[in-house]
Amino acid sequence: MIKNKRVALIAGLAAGLVSTAALAENAYEGYAINGQGQPVVTGTGQCVRGGRPVTDGATPAYCAPKVAAKPTPAPAPAPAPAPAPIAPVEKTVLVSKPITITGINFKFNSYKLLDRDIKVLDQVADFAKQHPDAVLDVNGYCSKVGTYAYNLKLSKLRAESVAQYLERHGVPRDRMVLKGHSYNDPVASNATPEGRFLNQRVEINSSIKVEKTVQQ
Repeated sequence: MIKNKRVALIAGLAAGLVSTAALAENAYEGYAINGQGQPVVTGTGQCVRGGRPVTDGATPAYCAPKVAAKPTPAPAPAPAPAPAPIAPVEKTVLVSKPITITGINFKFNSYKLLDRDIKVLDQVADFAKQHPDAVLDVNGYCSKVGTYAYNLKLSKLRAESVAQYLERHGVPRDRMVLKGHSYNDPVASNATPEGRFLNQRVEINSSIKVEKTVQQ
């Protein structure tokens, strides 16, 4: 009796193994299955064949690895707005503006004012009244005819003639600085009468204070 039961049990187990083998071979095409007839799956979702993850052949759809959904990348933060430009600070300052007055010429070897010079000198007097802080540099010049010493004396006399006229027309003497330059600093050629006449002159240099807007 016991022997018969053992034979029946062995036969039953054999039938079960055959059934399992058939299931594994037919339903899952050779993939390993567990005791419940389900494919053996690794922790990564792969079916097992021969006790190791499948690396050959196509994996059945029901054994396809479960690919974790890729997380949606967070949107890039919006760039910080550019800082508003800082308006420059402006201020008004006083700066010196140079002034040069020309057009006062003399005949050869003379320091007498010409009628044509009077209009220019009247403009200089008006300028001095409008700018009471301005100092006038009165510079006399000659053409290069004769000695340097003689022309130096003559250039000083020409500067003096201009200063006397301005003084008579309201410009204080202490606001004028006189200087003779002989035949230095010519503005034209001394080879022609026209050039020599231009060199026989008085120039008045000065400066005034004007407002200027600057940025800090």
